[in-house]
Amino acid sequence: MEQLLEHLFESIAKVRILRLFIQNPETAYSFPDILERTLLKPRNAKKEIAKFSKIDLIKVKDVETKEPRLASKKPKIKHTTVYQLRPDFPLLEELRALIIKSQVTSRKRLLRSIKRLGKVKLAVISGIFMNSDRARTDLLIVGDDVSKKKLQNFLVQIESEIGKMIRYTLMDTDEYRYRLNMFDRFLRDIMEYPHEKLINKYSTH
Repeated sequence: MEQLLEHLFESIAKVRILRLFIQNPETAYSFPDILERTLLKPRNAKKEIAKFSKIDLIKVKDVETKEPRLASKKPKIKHTTVYQLRPDFPLLEELRALIIKSQVTSRKRLLRSIKRLGKVKLAVISGIFMNSDRARTDLLIVGDDVSKKKLQNFLVQIESEIGKMIRYTLMDTDEYRYRLNMFDRFLRDIMEYPHEKLINKYSTH
């Protein structure tokens, strides 16, 4: 589905820009914010934003912000260009449905990336990965010696494709066993809502 979207919308850049604004309709982004969230090259991002603003899918605004100065001086006024989704775009609901229904990223790719993080015993995806907004977390990882740096890099990459921040939970095996034995409500909620276990070395649970 992701490749289909890229064919329909011509490029990865267009899909990432669409996801970012449709997933966060009330947020106004500066151009540096967009680059940080999508990991796109400035040239590609600028090109797609220009196309979307031309058809009135994205509105461009100039906002004023005051930069703090010394007490004896007046605050400096800074003008920043920001971009935001137009809520009255005629085909917005159709676009939103298409973006939400499309598979964010392949399960095989997620699995490969998670396995590289460390000694992962359990990896559960839910929430945004299952097109559900009721889950307590989007990603649960249980394991030992999990690299925080690799995890952060993984999250940044996936978030750039999804267009939304991922809520994740990381536990070591001792904490997971303790919570499991205590019939922890948080864990029960994860398993009660739509979810998928990409890695499960706890065969009895």
